[in-house]
Amino acid sequence: MEATHRVQRSRLALVTLGHFLNDSYGSFFVPLLPVLIEKLSLSLTAASSLASLPSITSALFQPLYGMASDRIRGRFFIIVGPLVSVVCMGCLGVVPHAFLVAVLLLLAGLGSAAFHPQAVAAAGTVSGAHRGFGIAVFTFGGSLGFAVGPLAIIGAMQCFGLDRSYYIILPGLLGVLVLLLALQVPTGTTAQARPASLVEAFRGAQGPMALLFAIAVLRELTRLAVATFLPIMVAMQGHSLLAGGLTLSLFSLAGAVGGMVGGVLSDTWGRKRVIAVSGLLCVPLLHGVLYMDGCLALVCLALAAGTLSGANSVIIALAQELMPTRAGTASSVVMGLGWGVAGVVLIGFGSVADVMGVPRALEIAMTLPLLAFGLSLWLPHHVAQPRVYASLVSEVAGHEEEP
Repeated sequence: MEATHRVQRSRLALVTLGHFLNDSYGSFFVPLLPVLIEKLSLSLTAASSLASLPSITSALFQPLYGMASDRIRGRFFIIVGPLVSVVCMGCLGVVPHAFLVAVLLLLAGLGSAAFHPQAVAAAGTVSGAHRGFGIAVFTFGGSLGFAVGPLAIIGAMQCFGLDRSYYIILPGLLGVLVLLLALQVPTGTTAQARPASLVEAFRGAQGPMALLFAIAVLRELTRLAVATFLPIMVAMQGHSLLAGGLTLSLFSLAGAVGGMVGGVLSDTWGRKRVIAVSGLLCVPLLHGVLYMDGCLALVCLALAAGTLSGANSVIIALAQELMPTRAGTASSVVMGLGWGVAGVVLIGFGSVADVMGVPRALEIAMTLPLLAFGLSLWLPHHVAQPRVYASLVSEVAGHEEEP
């Protein structure tokens, strides 16, 4: 039993490392936006369109990768996804044209779309009855990456210059090498326990999954809008690029802590309660960021990020519980398709910001979680399924022990 627990902990740690790598490099574009806007003569609409490209790619491809990950036995995507993100995002400072930036962001989005369904399904599976905690740990790795990434790319740019910021690729490649050496990657498809068909998996879960999808879109749209336009507003107010990066890092780091707290609480308080309460609390805190000054604004930013991101892992956990035989597909619907749709809508917010100004666009985006709160009241209370979890954990542990 202890050996099984060690296998579970090591696998969770490895997929969390992969999430950290993937999302830290995936966060490079936004802190570079003020420089790239000037270098490439981008409008705010063009900038938000580029920022939304990885999310749009996830919307299109992550469900396909999710279905594939439910059938493929290996962990190939967990390694390839971060590798593509590291290389493509590390080259953003080199390319001389907006079109090439778009190509790099598109490729990075494909890598991220491949990584997430298989990795988050593995994190949930090895966590057994503590699925909320396991996915919260996995989510924390990604959120921590989003917090560290902006500081890393800004530091690389200041040390080496924008044209040589690709040096930041090297530590990412070392991290991918760790995954390659530590993760066993069997190939082929699972011969036992073939997953249920999509029709069977969705039967009885269509309504709750639709609600989770809408909630995920609204909350992620708010997060993307704040993460994209807040550093731009800080730069417009005359602050340095580093100040914008620090603001974004605080937002991401506080969101990571909130995600951990929300995931742990959801295992005891219930998924629905955490989703609803966090959606209600984040709205006044987000508006406080705009109307407070100095330390009070930073406190509001940290608390707002914590409550806004506090339900991310909870939404994924509830989706996996609604469709336990298709965990990768369920995760990709709310995490990939839902967040991707939010990225598409973000383009419209870029147009709003061009017409009405960045502060007004942020005010609109910061109010959207109220709609998510209303929808969350109709969610079912989650019911743990220990027998399903136990069989899945046993299957994963068995795979690990294979020669």
